Amino acid sequence: MNFNGSAGLTASENKGANTSVEGQGLLSDEARIVFIFVNHVVLSTAIGLFGIAANVINMCVFLKEGLNTSMNVSFFAMAISDLVSLVTLLWLNVCLNPYIDNVNSDIVFTEVQYLTAGWPHGCAARITSWITVYITAERCISILLPLKVKRIVTPKRSVAALTVIYLINILTLVPEYSTVYFDWNFYPSKNRTMLGLAFRSNRPITEGLVFTFHASLAIVSFISVILLTAILVARLNSTGKWRKSTVSNLKQNEATIARDRKTIAMVILVAIILIVCYTPTVVFSILSSTLPDFSVVGKESNVFHSAWSFAFLAHSVNASVNIFTYYKMSSKYRKNFHKLFPAIGSGQREEEGRKSEEDLTAYSFSTINSTI
Repeated sequence: MNFNGSAGLTASENKGANTSVEGQGLLSDEARIVFIFVNHVVLSTAIGLFGIAANVINMCVFLKEGLNTSMNVSFFAMAISDLVSLVTLLWLNVCLNPYIDNVNSDIVFTEVQYLTAGWPHGCAARITSWITVYITAERCISILLPLKVKRIVTPKRSVAALTVIYLINILTLVPEYSTVYFDWNFYPSKNRTMLGLAFRSNRPITEGLVFTFHASLAIVSFISVILLTAILVARLNSTGKWRKSTVSNLKQNEATIARDRKTIAMVILVAIILIVCYTPTVVFSILSSTLPDFSVVGKESNVFHSAWSFAFLAHSVNASVNIFTYYKMSSKYRKNFHKLFPAIGSGQREEEGRKSEEDLTAYSFSTINSTI
């Protein structure tokens, strides 16, 4: 599974792509340019700019709320990885702009993005995926061991676990950055020397190693999110039925179920959004591995680039929309959000939001349950 997709264009592949026979494949060059321009330059950039602001707001809200719970620590760490993902994706959109060559620069943008946008974005996307694994696993523990979860999952332990997630994913890039570097190369097709990629002699050895690390971490995290989300839905249903049959006080029963659903439904929504948005990446990665023509230099290279433009668009959506989930499903988030931005909303709206939160959460969970 390659989170880089068409961004993983090396120098040799770029030269090969430039010499491909025009008119081959299912999609024309003109159609590919349209897809890339609309998805990367227009839509992904617009969503990314919003997402950057949204994640900065998320970080400010969680800081104001206090990083004294494991959930807040995890969501804050996710906001950081999403922010990095979007910043690097914006730069990737610039580099993949079909009309970037009109700038007449000495930089080969399709190669420079490989180290400055492609791999950093892929790393940040993996980190977000692994943080989602951690959050869903934590909620599973809260259902399976409700009396011990606060002792098992503490804010300090969450910081340690999230730090490990960041370090492992970042360290997997060391072999890549130790064998690939920028240098001035002569490009016969343009008859000029330009700044692009160069490779050290040990590149063939590390290339396979980096791909193994990258694919393994991405696939394991994606499958884990799916499994843990399914467990959350199933266990929450069974736990709710058990509490209905054992708790005699109706108001206490309703309050307990509403509280569980409020927190867990929010986590499930975050996880489902990630699953939906990362599914195109998984599908296109499998196709790249099984269909030789579906590649950067294959017969269907135009289809390849166009398809991956939709995958990156989905990445930008995933990294940008969590602010809506937090705002709709967390009264604490809304409260601190309005403290930071008092001009947005009103006290009456906040009061109405608190009164309707139980109904909103129950409805959201029933929607999620029917979707799963």
